[in-house]
Amino acid sequence: MRISIIGTGAVGSYYGIMLANAGHNVDFLLRSDYEYVKANGLKLYSNTHDDIILPSVNAYKNTTEMPKSDIVVVALKTTQNREVLPQILPDIVGKDSIVLLVQNGLGMEEDLSFLCPTLQIAGGAALISSHKIQKGVVVHQDYGTLDVGSYNLQQPAQLDNFSKQLINAGVPSSHQDLKKLRWKKLVWNMTFNGLSVVLDKTTDQILADPKDLKRCKVIMKEVIEAAKGCDVLLPENFDQEMIAFTQKMIPYAPSMKLDYDFGRPMELQYIYEKPILFARKSGYNMVYTEELFDELTQLEKA
Repeated sequence: MRISIIGTGAVGSYYGIMLANAGHNVDFLLRSDYEYVKANGLKLYSNTHDDIILPSVNAYKNTTEMPKSDIVVVALKTTQNREVLPQILPDIVGKDSIVLLVQNGLGMEEDLSFLCPTLQIAGGAALISSHKIQKGVVVHQDYGTLDVGSYNLQQPAQLDNFSKQLINAGVPSSHQDLKKLRWKKLVWNMTFNGLSVVLDKTTDQILADPKDLKRCKVIMKEVIEAAKGCDVLLPENFDQEMIAFTQKMIPYAPSMKLDYDFGRPMELQYIYEKPILFARKSGYNMVYTEELFDELTQLEKA
């Protein structure tokens, strides 16, 4: 299987390294890291499995030089979708290629399909704690699951094969309903991503404060109700599961906090604006989540 990794950051690098180590032909699109990775390869240091050193990888600086792929894994931030993806995907997508958006939020697949109507698109939800410590070097702290779902695939069963290949590469994976997959991830993302920014706290600090913990639970309940309004039924106690899951995590600064702290655009459109609008159209108003979104919007403007 030939796989392209678009967005060779902490997440894209991890899955690309795991797949390359399992014997797949993996092509990495790089920008600032290109010269280093071309000369030195990629390194993955993991707290949960053996380290992986790839002294040589298929590194590219431009998609015009890359071969067509069976699976194009997009691990860019959604803030780059509109400007970047329509420009680069035609270079590496064949008639049977699948574009897999490993991104956070809701509605990305629909918008990309509007921009590029001929694409076969799927979505991926990554549950992983990893970060880059220098060019070409990723530290994997915990987890690593990559679940997938079809948006408009002619043969959705193709995702079953890719999921099996991920499992064979040491990456837990399953093929699920995409809409449900996205809303499940939003229960965590709409809570902890935004609160970590407005409170300037990591996950453990948020959970340690009774007032912040109460706010977490209120927002999670709203997301679960919004999902129900959009015909996605999540377990009634799913908020408790997510709180317990987060309590077990290594203290963590979510991606939106890192983006805000380093002056990068926050992924507000797909993690907040779109889900809020979808819920409102279904007749449900996410009052407390909208308040959080308003706070984030003001911080982004400032």
